[in-house]
Amino acid sequence: MMMSKGLSPIVSVVILIVISLTIATIVSSWMFRLVTTTTNQTGTTTENQVLCRNAGLDFDTNYGYYGVESNFSGNVSANETDWIRMKIVNTGTVNLHGFTIEATLLNGTVYEIEHYVLTEASEKTSANPLKSAESDIVTANITYDINESTTTLEEVKVLNSVCSEVAPSIQV
Repeated sequence: MMMSKGLSPIVSVVILIVISLTIATIVSSWMFRLVTTTTNQTGTTTENQVLCRNAGLDFDTNYGYYGVESNFSGNVSANETDWIRMKIVNTGTVNLHGFTIEATLLNGTVYEIEHYVLTEASEKTSANPLKSAESDIVTANITYDINESTTTLEEVKVLNSVCSEVAPSIQV
């Protein structure tokens, strides 16, 4: 009786094909997810860029000092707050919401103030945005004490969550 040494060439080829198909299945599944994710991200980014071409936001310079008022004389321990108030106007055709304020103080410190209260006691959200040609007064209540005697407001910038590149600023 004769014994063959090693595997026959046919069995070797079958094992090689099975291993190759397994690797191809794993790689193709990964590639499909990668292509799908990249396509979706690119589509969303492009759609947002086209939408934001028609977005515009500005200060109403007929309000306060070039559209801005501030009060840093609040006493936090007496439950008084410092605040920055500005009147903004939607000058584009895109509804905007999710406003935050970035304030630069004269001592060079930048504070991003995320909490704000609108005069109508309603926040501008996706369900209740600042529509085209509308204006509103946005007030940022500052919950920490800013020393009025050593700090003055230098610049205010209004950001929004719809079109981040539309962020007007004004020197006060």
